[in-house]
Amino acid sequence: GVRTPHLQLSAMQEGDYTFQLTVTDSAGQQSSTEVIVIVQPEKNSPPVAIVGPDKELISPVESTTLDGEGSTDDQGIVSYRWEKISGPDVKIEDNDKAVATVMGLQVGTYQFRLTVTDQQDLSNSKTVAVTIKEETNNRPVASAGGNHFLTLPNNSITLDGSNSTDDQGIVSYLWTKAGQSPAAGEAIHHSDHEAKLQITNLVEGKYIFHLKVTDMNGESDTDSTTVEVRPDLRKNDLVELVLQVGVSSLTEQQKDTLVRQLAVLLGVLDTDINVQKIQPHSDSSTVLTFYVQSGQPYRVYKGVDVARSLQKQLMREKVDFLLFKTLRIDTVVCFLKCSGHGHCDPFTKRCVCYPFWMENLIQRYFDDGESNCDWSVLYVILSVFLTIIIIGGICWICICCCQRKRTKVRKKNKYTILDNMDDQERMALRPKYGVKHKSTEHNSSLMVSESEFDSDQNTLFSRETGEENRKVGMNGSLKNGVSFNYHPQNR
Repeated sequence: GVRTPHLQLSAMQEGDYTFQLTVTDSAGQQSSTEVIVIVQPEKNSPPVAIVGPDKELISPVESTTLDGEGSTDDQGIVSYRWEKISGPDVKIEDNDKAVATVMGLQVGTYQFRLTVTDQQDLSNSKTVAVTIKEETNNRPVASAGGNHFLTLPNNSITLDGSNSTDDQGIVSYLWTKAGQSPAAGEAIHHSDHEAKLQITNLVEGKYIFHLKVTDMNGESDTDSTTVEVRPDLRKNDLVELVLQVGVSSLTEQQKDTLVRQLAVLLGVLDTDINVQKIQPHSDSSTVLTFYVQSGQPYRVYKGVDVARSLQKQLMREKVDFLLFKTLRIDTVVCFLKCSGHGHCDPFTKRCVCYPFWMENLIQRYFDDGESNCDWSVLYVILSVFLTIIIIGGICWICICCCQRKRTKVRKKNKYTILDNMDDQERMALRPKYGVKHKSTEHNSSLMVSESEFDSDQNTLFSRETGEENRKVGMNGSLKNGVSFNYHPQNR
């Protein structure tokens, strides 16, 4: 309204307008002022065509796209037009759209022009070059990265081969381990066929890895890198505790309880027990590897002293002190000298003796129980043989002495039948010690024992006479007064 403080105008056209404002107060006093409004013709900027950077393609290639969607205008673009300026014959599809497709490209250089037009028929053009080159293929260049150093217990590493290059692009990567490298160590997630190799479970030693890269034309290149795994600085102080529990059944809370129990046994703080590794020992047992350190700066306890202290307490005095049954306690490194006649098995922590040597069983089972190779097999065999001979000799002597006490020694006797002797001769031949023979009283012949002569003759009965012996009858009897001889070989 014209009578309001604000004047609304519309449908104004190009030209100059002058407006007067008059204000009146309550006393009828007035004041006026003027304002000029100039209406100018509409302003329109020309559009801007944008086609992107030039293209360089490798033959064979049949088509490519021309992109003009980046073109701009203050009031909007109403038309696009693509056209070829130079180069071999081609076919342009959708040449009236922001994105066109060029078909039938050949080796050479093309120039394409994009023209954009706005509503006021203002336009702008931009050209883009497309170059098609003959196919050329350079061999790829493999890059496996520099050499690496690793210190146990950290046993994993990632090798990066992504810096390998090729003019047409690498299509395959292949990581392999050299034959002289340790066998331990596995690639995870099939990364041995990727640009980055992830490998774990490495052991002490020097590894050599080869990287082979191949491009789309089958050209390849190889590069190598080394990974030197150094021993654990605390290796000699690590202690293995084998517990009767499956590794999947051992919880984090139970592990913390075991650490507190070990700290009590060793007289240290919980934080002084550093568990380095937990791994399965068998289906029903677990190996807990740890070391003990205390003080400031930290002082690492000797693994041998820790193992002996725990062996004494857990294997003899406090068998059921820990949360799980203790199967074995030992150092990770075997320190047994094996008496200089063997070597220590790193898995069983027992001595493996050289040929002709064996373990001292007395020390093994009745002394400190440390495995050894003290005894020579040859000396043991000789000692056993001599012991058997001595025991056998003692037994034989004892048996002989017992038999001599029970058995009386009999002397050989010679008996002679005497006839036609007078009383004086008979009295001279009678046995001594008052022994009375019945044969002297009942027989006409006198039978006298001559055992006092200790004769070794085999003849039991004899009679000295000039007559020849006559053979006895069938019943073996002799007539009275006939002489006879007896010989033991006729028996």
